[in-house]
Amino acid sequence: MGFDSVAVAIMLSAVVLAIGYLLIVGNSILAEQAMESYKEITHSAVKRLQSNVEIISASYGNGKIVIFFKNVGATKFKNFESFDIIVYGNSFVSDYLRGNFVIVKELTNPEIFDPQETAMVEIDFQLPRGNYTLLICTTNAVCDSFEFYVEGG
Repeated sequence: MGFDSVAVAIMLSAVVLAIGYLLIVGNSILAEQAMESYKEITHSAVKRLQSNVEIISASYGNGKIVIFFKNVGATKFKNFESFDIIVYGNSFVSDYLRGNFVIVKELTNPEIFDPQETAMVEIDFQLPRGNYTLLICTTNAVCDSFEFYVEGG
């Protein structure tokens, strides 16, 4: 074997080691990113499991929907901006409705919707006579529905 063969063997060994190193580093980065994504998904699932609302009542009169609902989960909500309210029925689906939220049964932490507290929302919305379903969803996409009837309209 000449000097040329030894030099080529050393260079090829270095290239093989460099490629092996890159593959190992790439796999470890990929595994780390997969673990971080898994942690985020798990955290989101646990957060959803801890969130829950229950609609106590919904009524309609004089062009207003009045809804009372309770935080029956373990999550505290600092505001109601991301709560979604939808009304559907009679081959009709509303857009996301906005209303005036008020916490009517404050237990702790003023201005925060804590567990076991009750809130009310009033929505100005005209509905014709018929059966409707109200859907209210929290910021964590946990929803509850309630059926109500509109007498006249």
